[in-house]
Amino acid sequence: MTHSSKAPHIVKAQAPTRIDLAGGTLDLWPLHCFFPGSVTVNAAIDLYARVTIERRQDAEIHLHSNDSGMHVAASGLSDLNEKKGLDLLRELVRFYSPECGFNLTTDCAAPMGSGIAGSSALNIALNGALNAFTGSRYSKEKMVEIAKNLEANVIGIPTGVQDYYPALYGGLNAIKFLPQGTKRENLNPYLAEFISRSILCYTGKSRFSGANNWEILKRAVEGDKAIRKGLEGIKDAALKLREAILGRDRKGIAEAISEEWKWRKGLSRGVSHPAIEKLIRAAARKGKIAAKICGAGGGGCLYAFVLEGDPMEIETALKVNGGKILPFAFVKKGLSVLF
Repeated sequence: MTHSSKAPHIVKAQAPTRIDLAGGTLDLWPLHCFFPGSVTVNAAIDLYARVTIERRQDAEIHLHSNDSGMHVAASGLSDLNEKKGLDLLRELVRFYSPECGFNLTTDCAAPMGSGIAGSSALNIALNGALNAFTGSRYSKEKMVEIAKNLEANVIGIPTGVQDYYPALYGGLNAIKFLPQGTKRENLNPYLAEFISRSILCYTGKSRFSGANNWEILKRAVEGDKAIRKGLEGIKDAALKLREAILGRDRKGIAEAISEEWKWRKGLSRGVSHPAIEKLIRAAARKGKIAAKICGAGGGGCLYAFVLEGDPMEIETALKVNGGKILPFAFVKKGLSVLF
């Protein structure tokens, strides 16, 4: 790998998080191979992960996470290998191997364990910043591979790819899994169907989607009939959602999101819990909605698509029942890098 001998003095990068609308978990290889024609539908939102890299005059490396308050300092790359903490940051720094010392700072607007892909957005922001800082010139598609492989190495289980696409490209996406590879379909012309009809609520319960997805993956590979039936249902719901979006069919959008949630809950007892169901019931009393947990479930953020009713009244009902409304906007732009 070729690195610039004169790195920029400052590089700043940001990448949006996402709301997954349908088809999650099927982005894990080889699950989509078992269900040909699989698609995941998601949308980028303006709760950003941000990275700043400042070049130092010495060889020292300082990594700092504003979210966790953790700090790792090393005299250089070789010393960084002996350190602990901030594993994803250290793994990416080792991969890109800058030739000079620097301070790297991260922060993310998404609550930890929220299910809206904060770690994946941070991964992409880190790739974008380090790619520019070292002059590595990796393409966006190559950064998807780097992000996926290094994240799997850090967390110790397989990772999907759907979260990297909204972080990289922004907008409303249908991620298609084909024998020749993954293809992103840009659905931005239809994003207006979701604006003013979407609510994001943090349930207050953190989750780790990787654990849920890993258990589902193992059982699917082993031929568990119930799991495979559930994943087939999720695939069908995601395909219906894509068609409803293309047809600007709001009722169809709501039905597909509700159907996806029904099948997802059936995959594992840990996907939902009483507090989540209480929030959904409270929202449904104030309007006709479709709701689902973001990510693999177990906690994090609840997404609601409002088909009928006053969104403000629905938000109030969610807050009264323990939810925290996360204001957001959909964004059409993904990774941005300034230096």
